Amino acid sequence: MNVRPMESDDRERIGEITRDSLQSSYSLSPAQIETILEEEFDDAALTDLLDDPDTVVLVAEVTVDEVETVHGFVTVELGTKATIRWLHVDPAVRGEGVGTALLDRVRERFDDEPIAASILDDAVEGGEFLEGFGLKQSGHDRIRVGGEEFAVTVFTGGQSTANPAEPTVTVPASVTVDGVDRSVDRDDSVPGSEAPFFTVYCADDEADAYGYFCSQCGSTNVSTDGLDRLECGECGNTHLADEWDDAYL
Repeated sequence: MNVRPMESDDRERIGEITRDSLQSSYSLSPAQIETILEEEFDDAALTDLLDDPDTVVLVAEVTVDEVETVHGFVTVELGTKATIRWLHVDPAVRGEGVGTALLDRVRERFDDEPIAASILDDAVEGGEFLEGFGLKQSGHDRIRVGGEEFAVTVFTGGQSTANPAEPTVTVPASVTVDGVDRSVDRDDSVPGSEAPFFTVYCADDEADAYGYFCSQCGSTNVSTDGLDRLECGECGNTHLADEWDDAYL
């Protein structure tokens, strides 16, 4: 996957992704969707974004059959904070890490300053996705787009001295779980809000996953569910599913 700055030729594809994302994931009316598309994502609005020195737009390309196609994008307003205004991912590729790749790049690019985001209340489940990147709900607001008023939830997060991509404790080659010595794959990690999780296998000679090792606290008391969410029962480290990669405002 390639994350890069938006180019002029990306405008049509960004409009398509936005329409599909809003239609598939929001309780917005058709008129509200058209208002957002016309005010924020028509050719003129996207051209203005390209020319705006106070806005960064990144797109994520995925290569399929040797053809690179944009499948997601994020817009970030620059100011006292780096504020995520929109994040959209093509519904056809949700769960494949496109939203995660975009937010990872935002966090990497703006590592020296606070990051914030606002999310439409009509898509409040997306807050779980943001919280997986260290942002916390900090308030509510209302904004106006093309004469239409929308309620939003605000998320903020200050600079962090910890890097959630790095283990806090040493990751062992094996752990004892339920009285059995089980191997830990130190090359197979799942990102967490505080530190990665590592796959624990049933036995040294088996390929079936038994559970996870939390590298924030060293516990194997990690719960999972059918949506691939993980939560450490000892320290609260979490991994939230990549499936919710919709739109932020």
